Amino acid sequence: MNRRDFLKDATALTMTLAMAAGAEELFVQPARADEEKPAGPPVNCAVIGLGAQGRDILASLARLGNTPVVALCDTYTVEAYIKRSKEIAPNAAFQEDYRKVLDNKDVQAVFVATPSHKHKQIVLDALAAGKHVYCEAPLASTIEEAKEIAKAGADAKTVFQSGLQYRANKQHQHVLSFVRSGTLGHVAGARGQWHKKQSWRRAAPTPEREKELNWRLSKESSGGLMGEIGIHQLDTATWFLKALPVSVLGFGGIMHWTDDGMEVPDTVQCIVEYPNHVRYLYDATLVDSFDGSYDMFMGSDCAMLLRDQRAWMFKETDSPLLGWEVYARKDKLAVGDETTGTGIALVADATKLIAQGKQPGQVGTDVTKTALYQALAAFCDSIRSGKKPAAGPLEGYQATVIALKAHEAILSGNKITFQKEWFDLA
Repeated sequence: MNRRDFLKDATALTMTLAMAAGAEELFVQPARADEEKPAGPPVNCAVIGLGAQGRDILASLARLGNTPVVALCDTYTVEAYIKRSKEIAPNAAFQEDYRKVLDNKDVQAVFVATPSHKHKQIVLDALAAGKHVYCEAPLASTIEEAKEIAKAGADAKTVFQSGLQYRANKQHQHVLSFVRSGTLGHVAGARGQWHKKQSWRRAAPTPEREKELNWRLSKESSGGLMGEIGIHQLDTATWFLKALPVSVLGFGGIMHWTDDGMEVPDTVQCIVEYPNHVRYLYDATLVDSFDGSYDMFMGSDCAMLLRDQRAWMFKETDSPLLGWEVYARKDKLAVGDETTGTGIALVADATKLIAQGKQPGQVGTDVTKTALYQALAAFCDSIRSGKKPAAGPLEGYQATVIALKAHEAILSGNKITFQKEWFDLA
């Protein structure tokens, strides 16, 4: 096939997809040519909380470009600990007191990556100081504190973005466009999982530091697996189904890490019911890694499977022909030695790839740009452009309510019916 014939076929593919669901909805908008280094003035950043998530933020900012980190902050001041962050952001000044970071006029945007139960005062003070704020999810370890944060974010004249990474992830946005266009047919339900064998206990040189590091183990300070992990996938279900949940029923227990001082379950399952009897089934465990993490949405015409930066559509034999399947890559997916089916690859940035003279089915999604990378890029873009953030204070608050109530249902073993007023910021 020569270039002219390919472009003609690519144009036909674009038209077919556009007719299937509307050109604006079906594809993620193509990235700018200068995507690797965003246009506009630099956004001077500070990262508060230099644990694993804080360092991941630093690494993503370093790769993003035009987002110089001018300040770092953590209450733990051991030189070896600080050095790991300074290696990523060598020009940043270190402060033990976050208030000194907020006093720094050069700091425009603050990334709050402290433990969840320490978010509130830092976020409130940062917004009061006129800083743009990116707050990791969950917003807090209690609904009351999450509401305070979200209200302050909603009232602020600066940008407040909740750390719901998938809301900015192009692969999720791409699959969402199919879901919203009705490609699933009649929605039957959804399910998700997160499996990773790991201990949440971390060693430290002193008892005080050990207690500080192991906040996730404690019922008092932790939202458990649903609050710290499941919130992202629960939010995906709420976002894709375009509805707030009706109820949640949960189960859980400490199945393996019995000697780690865990007070929250290391294995959980929950059933989240949405309107029209649509149910999202979720399980997460720190005991076993089999089959990793995924989300699946099922309907009468097809199912759609998401695994972070990759996604597939599994069509029913009696589903209507969409017209573009012939161009798409087909992948056989397997669990262990068993083939589960042939999936049609759903490739984000398809419009961009076609414009570059490439076939989306052959190139595939750029998996190097993580959901975190894209969330930080979206946040900085909102600061420069004034656009609405990918996940604002209301979305962050509602996701926190759902996750913490799911955690509560697991601890109590009771079904919880969501009240409409729980989701309001008023």
